[in-house]
Amino acid sequence: MLKIKITTVKSAFLMAILIMIAWMMDKFDNMVEDAVVQVLFLSIRNLIHISLIIMWCTSLYRRILNKQVRQYMIANGLLMAFWLTAKAIKYEFISSRLYFLGRYIWYSYYIPMILIPLLGVFIINHIGKPEDYRIPKKMYYLYIPAVLILAGIFTNDLHQLAFSFPEGIEWFDSIYKYRVIYFAAMAWFVVGGLYFVVMLLKKSRVPGSKTMQKLPLFIMLGAVLFWTLYCLGIFRSCDLTVVDCLIISLLLESAIQSGLIPSNTNYDEIFRISTVAAQIVDEDYQPRIMSAVAVPLTVEQMKQAETDTVNMGNTLLHSKPITAGHVLWQDDVTQINELMERLRDTREQLNQSNHLLQAELELKENQAKADEQNRLYDRISKEVAPQLVKVERILKRIGSEPENEEKLMAKVCVIGSYIKRRGNLLLLWEENQRINARELEYCIRESLDNLRLAKVFTSFECECAGELLPTHIIAVYDLYENLVESLLDNVTAMMIRLRCRDGQITIKLQVGCEEEIAQNSLANISVPFGCFSYEIQEEDAIISYTVPKGGAEV
Repeated sequence: MLKIKITTVKSAFLMAILIMIAWMMDKFDNMVEDAVVQVLFLSIRNLIHISLIIMWCTSLYRRILNKQVRQYMIANGLLMAFWLTAKAIKYEFISSRLYFLGRYIWYSYYIPMILIPLLGVFIINHIGKPEDYRIPKKMYYLYIPAVLILAGIFTNDLHQLAFSFPEGIEWFDSIYKYRVIYFAAMAWFVVGGLYFVVMLLKKSRVPGSKTMQKLPLFIMLGAVLFWTLYCLGIFRSCDLTVVDCLIISLLLESAIQSGLIPSNTNYDEIFRISTVAAQIVDEDYQPRIMSAVAVPLTVEQMKQAETDTVNMGNTLLHSKPITAGHVLWQDDVTQINELMERLRDTREQLNQSNHLLQAELELKENQAKADEQNRLYDRISKEVAPQLVKVERILKRIGSEPENEEKLMAKVCVIGSYIKRRGNLLLLWEENQRINARELEYCIRESLDNLRLAKVFTSFECECAGELLPTHIIAVYDLYENLVESLLDNVTAMMIRLRCRDGQITIKLQVGCEEEIAQNSLANISVPFGCFSYEIQEEDAIISYTVPKGGAEV
């Protein structure tokens, strides 16, 4: 950083010396009588002024990142070079006999005076915006008054609404009066300049602080001081065009040096202080520049990274070819490794607490991403929590009721099949917007297979085709499970007819029980979609549930 600052100071010092030389040439011009020496001094002075502007424009082309801002700033620089060139031609190289050409060169002064403030408005509008920002199209309408003012000035010979010549147009250079178009041009120049200055100072404020970027502020204070002294008659002898160009270029450069306009300077220092562990090596794998956190690498590691990512424990080494070398960087994956470790611990805990889900969890853990597994498992556990509690209670009863062990184990199998299939539906839902209708058939068929272990007669007719919304399948399956769990201690037979066609689901269940079914035993069952009805006839119950294609709520 110190090296970069020294380079900047050296450049500024050199420019100051050249400007001082140009000023001295102007003063010496009035002190010598030899015409050849005068012309030489004037030529050197003008050459220095114009060359400095051109060199500044060249540096802008290399430094400014945003294409739009770069074009506007270079255009401003070229306009200032044109302004200085026109001034030099008019006063130093045009004789009084060519008053027609001299007058139009004088008119041409107003091209940069009108366009520089306009481009300044466009530049200040880009400050603080992303690189792909484009100014609103309505701002291009500002070209209309600018063109009208310039057209009025260049056609002044016809109407003299910008400058009038009381003693005749041939005396334009010494006897003239300002008219309305001139005042419009000056108003445009002053208002545009003030807008640029005010917005530059406003955008120089450091975010979250009352302080401001100091460089633009100092430049503005210097400009205000100069104009105050000029108005007081102290600096009347100076070249006002040169001073105006110097102030404009210094304001634009201050925005660059303050970071308001992004540039590609200080990249070496930014690379060194970067928190990214990176380095650039040449073709012989010798480091040319390294960030502060980069670690030394062996030539073998660098060569290996060219073909594949190198695993270095908690870091991964990557490489990309660049001109005359390679760039290598390391990704810190410590947190990812820790997260993976915590996910593995969580998975083990879930497997220990629910052996019935172990096979399904092991199948899915290789398919799901690491950062999604924890969320999926938590959701499954939450939605089947009541069944897990029931399984735990039943398993505790087996030890104290050995005579009912077979019946209790059958209940565990029935509830366990629901837990398994319910989890499978949730996992399918995560991966698909719609689920094959056969999944609902598989769920009910597996549950009925386990009901037979409890010596329940079952019958299942199924006609399923197409795909269904996951919410509809889960709603039907949850209804079935609620019915089974509510009648499990009493059921002797269950006959089911399932039909899935064109997005609509219809399920009918006929349940036979050992004892008479209470009239209110099914009243608390609710469904989120479709039409649900039931009829109880002593020991038998007939239940019907239809979910239409649209899934209308009850």
